[in-house]
Amino acid sequence: MIIVLIMGIVLILAGIWVYMDIQSNKQIKKQPSRPSEKIADHVDQVLYALENNLDEVPFEQLAGACDYIWGRYDCADFRIMPVLRILYVHAERLDRDMYERVKETLLGFRYWMDQPGEDGMCFWSENHQILFAAAEYLVGQRYPEETFSNTGKTGAEHMEIARERILIWLRQRWLYGFTEWYSNVYYVEDVAPLANLIEFSRDDEIVKKAAIIMDLLLYDVATQSYRGTFVSTSGRAYEHNRKSGAAGNSMKAVIQHVWGFPVAPDGRIGMDLCFVYMNRYKVPEALLNIGKDTENAVIKASNGLDLDELKAKKLIGMNTHQIMMQWAMEAFSNHPVIDNTVRYINANNLLSNEFLNGFKMVNIGLLKRFHLLTLVSRLLDPVSNGAAIQRANTYTCRTSDYLMATAQHYHPGTYGDQQHIFSVTLSDQVSLFHSHPAKTLSDEGSLSGSPGYWVGYGRIPHSVQYGHIHMSIYRLPDKKGFLEKSLVHFTHAYLPSSKMDEVVLNDRYAFARMKDVYVGIIGSGPLYYLENTDDDLIQQGKDVFWIFEMGTKMKEGSFDNFIRRIQGQATAFTKDRLVYEAEGVAYALNYRGDFLIDKQLVNTSYMRHDAPYAQNARETESMQFFCGETSLYLHFDQMIREEKM
Repeated sequence: MIIVLIMGIVLILAGIWVYMDIQSNKQIKKQPSRPSEKIADHVDQVLYALENNLDEVPFEQLAGACDYIWGRYDCADFRIMPVLRILYVHAERLDRDMYERVKETLLGFRYWMDQPGEDGMCFWSENHQILFAAAEYLVGQRYPEETFSNTGKTGAEHMEIARERILIWLRQRWLYGFTEWYSNVYYVEDVAPLANLIEFSRDDEIVKKAAIIMDLLLYDVATQSYRGTFVSTSGRAYEHNRKSGAAGNSMKAVIQHVWGFPVAPDGRIGMDLCFVYMNRYKVPEALLNIGKDTENAVIKASNGLDLDELKAKKLIGMNTHQIMMQWAMEAFSNHPVIDNTVRYINANNLLSNEFLNGFKMVNIGLLKRFHLLTLVSRLLDPVSNGAAIQRANTYTCRTSDYLMATAQHYHPGTYGDQQHIFSVTLSDQVSLFHSHPAKTLSDEGSLSGSPGYWVGYGRIPHSVQYGHIHMSIYRLPDKKGFLEKSLVHFTHAYLPSSKMDEVVLNDRYAFARMKDVYVGIIGSGPLYYLENTDDDLIQQGKDVFWIFEMGTKMKEGSFDNFIRRIQGQATAFTKDRLVYEAEGVAYALNYRGDFLIDKQLVNTSYMRHDAPYAQNARETESMQFFCGETSLYLHFDQMIREEKM
């Protein structure tokens, strides 16, 4: 009886504890990530006008950028990059009032999560980390003796604080590659701060190491682009980034500047101007040649880390380098890191941040005190776990006719977020892919949210590629997961018939032709366009497969010949195994298991770079790249960039 009474008292006290925490969390006011009214803040237009010596300079846009930065709205760090170049190169063109306004704005900014203030800015994703750090460093360098009003520290002190984060970020990219692999939207947000550091930093180590990481980024762009269109498999992509290089390739101004490929007539004006106008960085000849190479190539690579690799590498913890790696991966609620996440959020007063406010649900003293958060994450497996961007072993087949790329065996069956697992690029106008919608078209925000109808995945497929053949298996659960808003039992492919020269649908087959390039698509069930669309190819079912096979007129002859060949090839499918026999070769994929070709196991865990242009191990001391008679040797710790021609 006494034991029962004690247990009852304990439960009552625990309940009171939890209730009080819940009530306390409710009082936390969410800080907005965007202004309530639109601000005219296109500071890139100001930079463009100044760099080109135009008579009319829209300084009101610079004033608007100051308002946006002062408000500490999300992506304020984006605006700071052009502002910094204006400050370092064109300060004499600013009148006294404008100069003082820019100075006051930058000295009053919040540059990292552990600095005073509450706001709705995202500090932590891979691109934001270097943007904030580069901004803090270069503002501190510009005003070393001035006091920053937000912290009370001098510019010189801020330089040292930011220098640590800059060097951590650069080293992590060297060791592990880009977490946001091949992102044609976010690579430009890496290029701009790297460019500004190379151009304006007076620290030789920062300049040289930033140039080395710029080289690695441009190697990615060179190998994952088709005729200047940078659309490939990616760690983070939105709808327009997946569908078209013309609309979604934010790197096109950089690509045009480096390799000379044409862009849309109106070009692009953004923070990439910091790269376009820089003088202190020369693109190595080997990278120029790789980007222009038209020979057929298979390009394998490894970028990022898996969650289960973090502990062994001592990357779980509260130290700066640990948080930077975890949160660059967008790993927050996953069971290996959730306890650490909640501790860091509380230590830095981040619960009011709009992006992190949802952690109020688990900001419960009982869960934290008895280390139950890991168990909660394991048992509930919330949909937020899909935000984590993990290691991508990428396989790219680049030919003179198309580019096909896949992230091999990328965590099949798990939730997705903004990942882009598979892509076929046919031109600047068209890239094809398949996905499992995370929301229905009737859901609010389905076309813009992450994940949504075209963005990311509800559930990630088991995908593999070999040469010109791609295979994927989807296995969709019966019921929604924890906090999952929608679960649809169909998958779809983006196949815009209006942009193709010819499209043929025949039951579970779809065929498309763009000039002399052919695409064959096979499903496990009938394929049909969603009503009133000409681009949304639907396949119903929970356990389904998609096969994409590429062909050309030179190889196949006519389009009709290609269609007959594909339809004549055997497929066999159970929900756990897909076998496809193409031109006498048997390709077999076991769901969450092996990939075999003619019963021989295919290794899909790659080196950092494995291509005709590079053979570099993961976490190596040095790297080498080559094309024709040109080569580039890099050694990060020794800060060596050596070219041979």
